[in-house]
Amino acid sequence: MMSSGGGAGGPGGGMGPGVGGGGDGRHDDEAALTEFLSTLMDYTPTIPDELVEHYLGRSGFQCPDLRLTRLVAVATQKFLSDIASDSLQSDVLVLLYSLLKSQESRELFRRRCLKA
Repeated sequence: MMSSGGGAGGPGGGMGPGVGGGGDGRHDDEAALTEFLSTLMDYTPTIPDELVEHYLGRSGFQCPDLRLTRLVAVATQKFLSDIASDSLQSDVLVLLYSLLKSQESRELFRRRCLKA
């Protein structure tokens, strides 16, 4: 969500104040981030806040803002969900491969697919 301020701000996208008219875009980005973080307070992630705070504390990260803790919880939840989904897809492919090892199974599968 970088502003398209005409490139006058250089590769930084006009991040500095008063450079290339990028101030409005930055304000919009900050407003969107603030709104997103406030919506995290209404959402209860699968991973409890206490667990996230424990592991963040063990890694040396201390932050009193619960919104950031929730953001880490949501990111972790998405990461674990992606791993579970990839694992399921892999298992389905292995199962299909094992079922289709013999020529007869492949012919049966092909005929059933052509009927559908």
